[in-house]
Formats: sequence, C-alpha cells, structure tokens
Amino acid sequence: MLAVSRLGPGALVWSSFDGPEVPGPLLDAIAAGTIGGLIVFSARGNARSREQVRAMLADVAAAAQRGGVPPVPVAVDQEGGGVIRIAYRAAFPSAMAIAATGDPAYAERVARATAEGLRADGITVDHAPVCDVNVEPRNPVIGTRSFGDDAERVAAFAAAWVRGSQAAGVASTPKHFPGHGAARHDTHITTVDVRADRATLMSRELVPFRAAIAAGASGVMAAHVRYPAIDEDDIATFSPKVLRGLLRDELGYTGPILTDALDMAGVTHMETPERIVPRAIAAGIDCALLVGPIERALAAAEEIALGVPAPRVLEAIGQAAKLRDRFGSMGPREDIDDSAARALAREVAERAITHVGPPLPLVEGGLRVSVFPLAHSSLAETPYDRTEDLIAALRRRFGDRAHIERDGRVPEGEGPLVVCTASAWFDDDQAARARALLANDGVLCAMRSPYDAALVPGRPALLSYSDVPASLEALVAVLAEDRPARGHLPVRLP
Repeated sequence: MLAVSRLGPGALVWSSFDGPEVPGPLLDAIAAGTIGGLIVFSARGNARSREQVRAMLADVAAAAQRGGVPPVPVAVDQEGGGVIRIAYRAAFPSAMAIAATGDPAYAERVARATAEGLRADGITVDHAPVCDVNVEPRNPVIGTRSFGDDAERVAAFAAAWVRGSQAAGVASTPKHFPGHGAARHDTHITTVDVRADRATLMSRELVPFRAAIAAGASGVMAAHVRYPAIDEDDIATFSPKVLRGLLRDELGYTGPILTDALDMAGVTHMETPERIVPRAIAAGIDCALLVGPIERALAAAEEIALGVPAPRVLEAIGQAAKLRDRFGSMGPREDIDDSAARALAREVAERAITHVGPPLPLVEGGLRVSVFPLAHSSLAETPYDRTEDLIAALRRRFGDRAHIERDGRVPEGEGPLVVCTASAWFDDDQAARARALLANDGVLCAMRSPYDAALVPGRPALLSYSDVPASLEALVAVLAEDRPARGHLPVRLP
C-alpha cells in the first residue's frame, strides 16, 4: 500500500475538467501529487469517442509517471439507462430494467461487462450501483436508476453489481448513503430532506448498503440529503452522525467515503466552494469530488491543510490511499470486443419488458403509433430524446404497416393505437394528452418511468424502464408478438 506520508491534503480532492483533453495545469497537478483523482463527465465533453478517451487517459497515466507519483483513480458514472457517460460502448438498460428480469445474476453480468469496457479504456472507478430504494413515485432524480422499491430486492441486485464490477477490476461506490429513494426533490436543484423515522431508515434505506458493503464495495458515496432522524442539522455530506456514527460504527464500514459532486445546489447554497471541502473532510469524508477548474481544487487542498485537524487529515489520506493503491489508473489497456456486452444488453432488455393491465390487442394488420418526446430527465441523466430511434425500430419491424405520428399527435390509418410516453408521470401536459388518447382504447408503452402506467390503469401497458436502443428493439418485438413480455414489475404502481 502507498506510504501515507507521501501524500498531502490534495490526495483528498478529485477534480473534473472541460473538453476532450486534460488541461495542462491539471496534468501538472497530477505529476506533482496535488490531486487525488479525476472524474470524467460526458456533459463536459470528456468522452467524445473511444480513441479520444484512450488518448486522454494515456496522458493522465503519463503525467503520474513523469512526476514519479502513484497513478490516480479515474472515475465515471456508468449506471446504464439514463446515466451512461461512455456512450461508445454497450448501452445497458437501467437498474430498474435489470431488476425487472427477476434475476440478480444479470446485475453481476452487466456490472462485469461494464467494468471490463471501462478498465480497458483506463477508467478504474464506477460510481455505481444506486442503492436507493425508490419508495417515492414522484422522486425526480432516482426512479429507474434504482433496482426498485423493495429493500431486499434492491439489496440482492446491488450486491450482485458490486461483485461483478470489482471482479473485473473496477471499484464500486454504492450511492447515495444513507438513501435518496424516499425524496420528492433533487439534490442537484435544492435542499432535500428524508423525514423517515430511524426504524424505517434501518429496515429500508440501509438494507441495500449493508449488502453492498458485505459484497466488498471499495467505496461508499454519501448523499447531499438531510435525515432529521439521524441528524437534524446537517446533510449527510457534512454529518459526523451519519458518516461516523451510522456508516462506520453501526454498519461497520471501514473503507473510504466519497462525496457526490460538490457543485450540486443541494450543497453549494450552504457553503462557498472553498469551505465545502474542508467541512466535508472534517465530518468524515475521505475523497471530495470537486467540480470546477484546477485552481479551485488546489485551493480546497490548502483549506484542508489550514482548517482540518491534522489527525483527521492523516486518517482521510489513509483511506484515500486504499483506492489509489488498488484502483490508480495505468491508462488504457488492450482494447476489447464489445459484441458480447451488446448481446447481453439485448438479452436483459428482452427479459425486462413487463406487461401490466388487460391483455394486449392482436396486431394483425396495421398499427397506429403516437410517440411523445422525452418529458423529464434529471440533471444526473443524459437527456437523449429517443423518438427517432423508436420510429426506426418500428419501421424495421412493421414497415409501412406502422402509421406513426410524433409529439403525441393522432395517427391516421387502421389498427390498434399505441401511445409511447417518456416519463409523462412527471409532466402534467403529456400525462393529460396521453390519457385523452387512451380514453377509449389502446396500449401504453412507457419507455422510461414505469409510473406512466398509473396514468391509464384500465389500459394494457408495456414497460421497458429504459430507452436505450436495446430496450426499444425489445419493446417493438413484444408489440409485434415476436416474443412475450417476461418482466416482473419491480415497483408498486400508485
């Protein structure tokens, strides 16, 4: 393991950057040993192509070697579904789609395949799985990122994910501790409280985290959420009662604790950037994920040295060294063939399609399809509108027999009416229009949120939980009666 004495406060700060190349000052900071890790974001232009990412991370590894310092971990959020940062590799369906298969072995296989692709490119930490139990249907940021609303089911799938990722050499950091699934608000936007009592937190929210930790997770990511039953004053990021009392003392976790991104409004309105990091480290955080220019990260390291007691800094450095020692990025490795991973994505998507409500109508001739655009995506998700991908899949299967209209317009022609929504549950206008279209007859296809099915409880509905290409192809195959819907609903519909 790395000698803790060789690392300074900068080892506790992970930085991000803009563009397809790591800026020179950030590479210099890596060489100097004053940055502890990197975070890759597709929204910031960091992941445009396979060749670009591999060249970028080769530069990162070379900088560490040039400085004679241990390589730094390189992290990404690669959950599947709406949270896919590395888009050129296999696009897996969401966690909720994986759970709809009913088989946790799929979570392990997907995590392993995901990790193999990441590690080949030089990415060594995946901020997954989401361990949140999505008991709040109106949760705007978790939803299909969760394995469902049953704590034991979420635990089984989360533990399987951890095993798969870590077996392939990529660190897993279960999130968002101690649980974001009961919230009605998004920490990217505002302050969030989860007001469940302590007994509920212990028997529901903490169950998946216990399982993920037992499975060998190499990190745990704290939530920017306040839990008054544990700490009336501070969000988890700043709470010794949550980080030390709950996570370390009660759950027995002994590894590094990470923050969620520290640019989120659920935390930035409480503290200025230069105060956020030292306050989090003092509370029990070991790795602070700081979004912004390298100057901010370097300033944060100075503030840690000035404002956090030396014993706590040394303790945190020791924890950060665990990740760096095992998961420092040596740059890209030999590339891998993605064909098996893409086949697995198709298999999961096919197993996930779920039928709820009355029987589906027979499609003997034409088919009328009304497609709505994406109604809602959180700031954690990539806001792809898959309308054209769905239409292309319908054309490939039905040809001219499919009469298709965009933006929820009523198609002409003959055959059953199919209304395709994308998280209409979170958009009053789309919800009302979908209800009107299905007032007398028809089929609902919910391409993202399964709660769309609750908008028209008297109509048959097909749920895909995800709109990655494999999920759309699987959805169309069930409409065409090429295969049955075999999925199991992982949540209770309102």
